[in-house]
Amino acid sequence: MEFFPEWEEKFRRFRDDVSAFSKEISSTIPFSNDDPALSAQMNLQISRAIFGKWALDILVLLYSLRALGFEAIRKHLKGISPKVLSEKLKRLEDNGLVRREVQGTRPVRVLYRLTDIGLMSAKLGEPVILYLRYRKGLYLQDSP
Repeated sequence: MEFFPEWEEKFRRFRDDVSAFSKEISSTIPFSNDDPALSAQMNLQISRAIFGKWALDILVLLYSLRALGFEAIRKHLKGISPKVLSEKLKRLEDNGLVRREVQGTRPVRVLYRLTDIGLMSAKLGEPVILYLRYRKGLYLQDSP
């Protein structure tokens, strides 16, 4: 697998910029904590609440396709039951990442889409996915 040195350097610079940004923001927010164990615990709590089973799948799907109805989401996520999908969508909605929109149509149609917070989170995560795809060589392999 051949990697491109200029890409490596760009990702390194980006990593350093992101790290500096995080340190700057952390030093100014009231809930910042210098205790690494407590910080790790808070990060895990957020990660488990947001990125549990199926949640990341739903977020990626809504980021990619913008807005989908319940059945369309279920068809894309083969294997998820209607009950679990409903629970996951509700949890993502409660956490401010997904918005449920009731359309004024007959019959009534419900669409799900990312909120501004969900979209910001997806965009912030995009470089991580891009880097992992690059390192795995997915840009260099034939598509299925």
